[in-house]
Parts: sequence; structure tokens; C-alpha cells
Amino acid sequence: MLELTGQVVVMADQQSAERCYRYAVAELSRLLGRIGVATEIQAGPATPGRFSVRIAPRKSRHASAADAPADGRGGDGFRLSVDAHGVTVAARSAKGVLNGVYELAERLGFLFLLPGEKGEWAPARAQPLPLGEETMRPRFARQGVFASLETARDFSVEEWLRFYAKLRFNAVAHRIEDRGLAEELGLRLEVGEHGLSALLPRARFEQEPELFRMFQPEDFNGRRTNDSNFCVTNPKARQIVKRNYRETLRQNAGAYAVHAWADDLPAGGWCNCPSCRAFSPSDQAMLAMRLLAETLREEGAAGRRIPVIAYHDTMYPGRNIRPTPECFLLFAPRERCYAHALDDASCPRNAFYLKALEAWQTAFNGIGDAHTFEYYFDQVLCRGMYPFLPGVILGDLRVYQSHGIGTHFSLQVAGPAIAPEFNMLLFARALWHEELTSENFIGWLAPKLCPENPAPWQQYLCRRAAVFAEAMRFCDHATGNSLDYRWLPETDTPFGKEMARAYATASRDLAQAAADLAARKNDMPGRAAVLADTEVRRALFESSELLVMHHQQSAMNHLGRFFATDDKHAERQGVCGMERTLEALSVAHEKALAFGLPEEGWYNRNINGWQAREYKAKLARHRV
Repeated sequence: MLELTGQVVVMADQQSAERCYRYAVAELSRLLGRIGVATEIQAGPATPGRFSVRIAPRKSRHASAADAPADGRGGDGFRLSVDAHGVTVAARSAKGVLNGVYELAERLGFLFLLPGEKGEWAPARAQPLPLGEETMRPRFARQGVFASLETARDFSVEEWLRFYAKLRFNAVAHRIEDRGLAEELGLRLEVGEHGLSALLPRARFEQEPELFRMFQPEDFNGRRTNDSNFCVTNPKARQIVKRNYRETLRQNAGAYAVHAWADDLPAGGWCNCPSCRAFSPSDQAMLAMRLLAETLREEGAAGRRIPVIAYHDTMYPGRNIRPTPECFLLFAPRERCYAHALDDASCPRNAFYLKALEAWQTAFNGIGDAHTFEYYFDQVLCRGMYPFLPGVILGDLRVYQSHGIGTHFSLQVAGPAIAPEFNMLLFARALWHEELTSENFIGWLAPKLCPENPAPWQQYLCRRAAVFAEAMRFCDHATGNSLDYRWLPETDTPFGKEMARAYATASRDLAQAAADLAARKNDMPGRAAVLADTEVRRALFESSELLVMHHQQSAMNHLGRFFATDDKHAERQGVCGMERTLEALSVAHEKALAFGLPEEGWYNRNINGWQAREYKAKLARHRV
């Protein structure tokens, strides 16, 4: 075993022009300093095409940079070598060295739990390192976060980006003013989101309505609207879109991709004019993306790409318009079931989305760098909750890997600024460890959270995973509807009744798991006890939201029966259920505030508000 204590010498290439390499050396020194190890940086190797950093005890006669082993092969991988005289991190990229520094920190006892220095749990003293050598490589070429950080209040954008680097992500999609920061952290940058409509200013509608979409064909009034997208076959509209996208490209010169998706619509939103109506939504979306690709070629922007999102009414590819080589697939199965992996044979809903993925891969045959755009961290989709989905994430990555997808993003909206996002920690680890299972992830994390008493955390996390494995089922709800976990459907099916019961059970089980964790927090030292208290408040909020879902689905089951049979008694039961739902929403609101979600934050301002307004409107329809 090797112990790093007292003072060490860090040998590094002090002349390196690579910002990410210099940052890796600085991070190594900073992290060692946090555990009481002083560093002296000395000149090390400067071999073209290879990067390394060597750490050796201050008095060692073997503190020579020549001791550095061969570098790790492939992408941002690295080789970590520990011998009796020191540690070497070597790689073929500066990002690889940075990844190796964070791996070394974890082996010394660090846990990167949340952004900022407070979210960086340092051990009381450095753990001894076993001797040996290991080469680590990521499973995929690119991995990261599609970040909407404007709503994350407890941490700055910079703190989030530095946290992503600690998790060894190498890609980010976000509006970043300081491109140098992304370079320093080794993050490939993508920018933009739903931006297609903005490329044709809506103010032009009054004077030039023909540039905008016709929402019904000529023989059905032929009216146009400026609400979304545009007329993709109109020559002048195309010219304006190209001109404005060209300016967007120039403003984002350092980005690998500039996203400009069509509008966020679950159905409709495209043009039915005589020139467009033969093209499906997916074909019209592809026409728009080919237009952007044409702009890219005209700009001579070699190496930059155009994302084509598969989403809502473009979930399946069209039959007429093909992508160009500048395009790449962005697969966003938002309304899938998040209780099962994408290929789980027991889930008919996910079978629909797996077939969509396969159809898109056929459409993009020969065009590489397909991205996944998952929703594992999206608090909007999940009603403000933080469902723990280890089995789903691990299963999905296996499916995506078998389909040859090399870039993986998950959306983060209304991020976990109060408690850790366990899904993000697992996602990050799974991108490097193909053998990872739910059990050994929890077995790794629990002792990191509380080395002195990991059992309560291990039990809690297992129970949390079991609760959401049931509560997130969406399997037998119809795929043709506009639907997600906020908008539970009116239905008269057995599955609706089954899920109403499941939500009630999940609410009760999660509250009990929280109570059991609370009962044992006094057996934990300082920061673990504080985290347990926060986690208990989170679970109690989620338990209350699951109870809302129970009342909501029960009410919708009664209304589903009313619409199917005109049963007035079922309608009255639905009204009573909606009244209980509103009462439960009020309780969930109070629990959210107790947890720490701000009044003006996503859950309280938007999600809870949307639900309350919807149920008040429905009650007004059905009360007599």
C-alpha cells in the first residue's frame, strides 16, 4: 500500500499550452491540499501526444518523471499506476489526465456529491492506495448533461460545469458565455434548444402571413398562424431562416452543434399549405434541418453538426426527406415508461420507442454521432420528484450501446440544488463501468455517504429504488395521447386502477423509508446526519406528491368511466376525486417548501400551479 501524507512532489509539464492539462495539475494540488498533503510542482515530461502527471513522496529518490508508464489508450481514458514510490496518471489527452486526477481523488476517499467545495466530501485523511496499475476507458465517446441551469438557484453555472468535470463528463449543452471554461474542463460544447421559430421573427406575420404555417388545408379555410414553426417550402421563409441561423452560428463559433429544434409540441404545429401538406411532421422537420445544414456548408464550418430531434410528433422518421451528413440523430423519448429499460419485453409502451430508435437508425444509416437525449434528471417530467432509477439507466445504456450510440446526454431542468441527484451519480459511473449493477452502485455509494454506518443509507437507497420501480410504470397507457407523469389520463382500463393503487402504496412505502432513515440519523456523524435530514424532507415531499398522483389517477379512472358509459355516478365520484386531488396538492406544496424548494421555483410556481389550475377547470365542467 502507498500512503500520500505530508509533502509530495508533483511532476508536470509546466510549459504545456493545454488549458485542461494545466487545470488537471492545479486540481490535483488543490484536492491533495484539502486532505493535508502539501505539494511542490516540479518540471516533468513534455512528450508530444502524451500527457502525464506524477505524484511522489517529497523524500523519494524515485520522484523522476521518467518513471511514468505508457499512457492509457483511447479517447479520454487514462492509466493509473501506483508503486511503492508514487502515483502516475497518464493519458493521450489532457482530459484523460483530468479524469485520472478525479479517479485518484475518489480512491483517496473523496466523494463528489454536489457542485461547489461543500459538495466535495473530503476524507478526514487520505486512504492508502493499493499498489498496481489499471487502465480505464469510458464506454462511450461522449457523455454529459443537457443543462437548463437558469432555474438552479443554490449553485452557479460555473460550479455546475466544474461538477460535471468531476463526474468525468466530456460534453455539455448549455448557453455558456465563457467558452474558455468549457475548454479548461474538457467539455465539448453544444448550444441551443427549441429555436427554430425564432429564426423567423413572429412579428412578420401581419405583413407576410404566407411565410408561416397553414394549420388547415385550403379547402378547410386555409388559415395561417404564427404560433409555431413556419412554412418550410416557402422560398422567402427559407431565406430568412438561413440568414438568421448563419448569424447564430457566428455567435457560437466554438460550439460543435447549434441546436434549433422545432417547437415543443405534443401534436400538430406544422404546415398544411399546398406545398407542405404532402410531408409528414418528421419530413417537414427534416426539411428545416437540411436548410440549416445547407447554411453550415455555405459557412464552410467543417466539423460542426446539425441535431435532428426525434420527439413528440417526430418520434418516427418520415419517408420522403433524408438527413444530410452534417446532421445527427438526437433521440428524445420523453413520453416513454421510466420504470423499465427500453428493451424490457414486459413493457409495450417502450417497445414503441425502441422501434422508433431502430427506424431512425435506418434513416441515419452511415451518418454517425447519434445522441441520446434522456430525462433521468428532469424534474419537470417527474412532477418535481427525484425518482431513483438505477435499473432503468443501466438497462438503457446497455440497449443504447448495443445499438452503437456513442454520445449520451440527459436533460437537467430545475436541478437538484437541495439534495444530491443520485441518478446523475449513477449515470456518470455507469458511463465508465460496464459491469455496474444497482446493488454494487448502492454498495459503493452508501459507505461514501457514511463510512462509519453505511447500513441505513444502503437500506434507504434500495427501498427508494424499489418504490420508484413501481411508481414510474406507464406501460399500458396509450402512446397516441399527449401524456406524461403530470397529465395522468382519463381511462377506464384495468391499468388505470392498478396504478391508482400503486401510487398509494408507493406514497406509504416512501414515507416509511424516510421515517426509518430519520430514526437512525443520530447514529451518523455530522455531514451524513445533515444529509439524512435533507433526504428525509425530500422523501416526505415525494410521498405527498405520490399521494396526489393516487387521488389524481383515481379521479381520472372515474371520469374515464363516465365518458365511456355516461355513468353519472362515476362523474360524481370523479368530482370528489378531483377535490381530494386539490387538497393533496396543497399539502404537497407545503411539503415542497419544507424540503427547501423555493416558492418561485419550478415545482411550486409551475408544476403544482399547472395541476391546480387544470383541476379547478375540470371541476367547473363537471360540477352540477
